[in-house]
Amino acid sequence: MAFGLYKPGQGYWVRVLTAVGAGIVTLYAAAWGWNQAAAVRLPAKAWTISVQSVQGSVQPGETLELLHFARGETLVSLGSARVTEFGEGAARRGTIVIEDFDSTETRDRAGDSYRVLVGDPLSPSFRAQVTSASATPVIPQLYLQAIVAGTIILTGTLMTGFFVALSRRSADFLIATDAEMKKVNWTTYKHVKGSTIVVIVASFLIAGILFIVDLGFSSFFKMIGVLEG
Repeated sequence: MAFGLYKPGQGYWVRVLTAVGAGIVTLYAAAWGWNQAAAVRLPAKAWTISVQSVQGSVQPGETLELLHFARGETLVSLGSARVTEFGEGAARRGTIVIEDFDSTETRDRAGDSYRVLVGDPLSPSFRAQVTSASATPVIPQLYLQAIVAGTIILTGTLMTGFFVALSRRSADFLIATDAEMKKVNWTTYKHVKGSTIVVIVASFLIAGILFIVDLGFSSFFKMIGVLEG
């Protein structure tokens, strides 16, 4: 099949409205994909750890040991990573940036650390207590969301263009639908207006009759003592 619009000019409105409807569905799907991608937890490239009760100092390039609680109150090693930045603040607080983890488990669970140290655990050259940790993903979360949403939009656009403009079978169906729609005897505005008024008036009349009947039965049952006043 040659690349190009199949039977241009035929079934115009049905094909255009079909494309518009498919475009709306595609945009909704892209919005859904955007929200779903926001919930994906990407692998961390680095972690930024806020610490307190700092004792000693640490230099970029040193190996930092991460400790966490396991099996109750026992502190055990979670793994190690290389320090890339250390910013010392006031009141024995600071911020440490780490990367190059010794394992993927350490990389993924670095946020569970309770204490960090450098050197011999019995007499470390640096130790501190972790207050919070935040991961820096391998790519920004916004990039992932844009990739997912953009892929959905591109796929939906290509599929819509193929089925509406290029595919012989689907285009012939839409053209035939357009031809059948032209044979429909559409109701005039005057007729629709008149029918609408009749329906509204009839609805109010029926509601009024039912209200009167209900009121009559209610009064009758109260009179004979079935219902309390």
